[in-house]
Amino acid sequence: MTRLRCKTQTIRVLYSAGLIGIGLFLSACGGGSGTIGGGNSALQTGPAAIFNGASLPSAKSHWRATNCTVQVELTSDSGFYSVVVDKAGKTSSGGGHWVTGPDATSLTTDLGSGLGGFLWVSSLRTIAGSTSSQAFTANVIVQPNTQILSGCTFVLVQGPLP
Repeated sequence: MTRLRCKTQTIRVLYSAGLIGIGLFLSACGGGSGTIGGGNSALQTGPAAIFNGASLPSAKSHWRATNCTVQVELTSDSGFYSVVVDKAGKTSSGGGHWVTGPDATSLTTDLGSGLGGFLWVSSLRTIAGSTSSQAFTANVIVQPNTQILSGCTFVLVQGPLP
């Protein structure tokens, strides 16, 4: 009887160790990530999550803010194009490049102008969302007078910016 109990306990220990080993293996391989659909993260952030294509000439979509008068397009080759409409209804648009920063969820552009009254997007901060979800939010910095447009919600629109 004692020998039977010993074998039963040994089997339980081995069974538990096996389950723990399988759990560690699956965690290391990405299984059991804790996200719906088995994705790598529940929230995608940063510039790389919101690309509209490989380059500005080949872009098939752009982003339009629903609560700010801004549209943007950014591409994996660091292309950036923005359209900003001021309070008087005047439209400013232009293209250039972007770099990641000042943190991983933000981008800064090299856009600028010496023209009076010309507005441009100098930065998107706290980018959260993705092209696959067809929406993202960000704080938009518009120059030349550092206007901060907080909590802009962008939706994906088919077709490139003009």
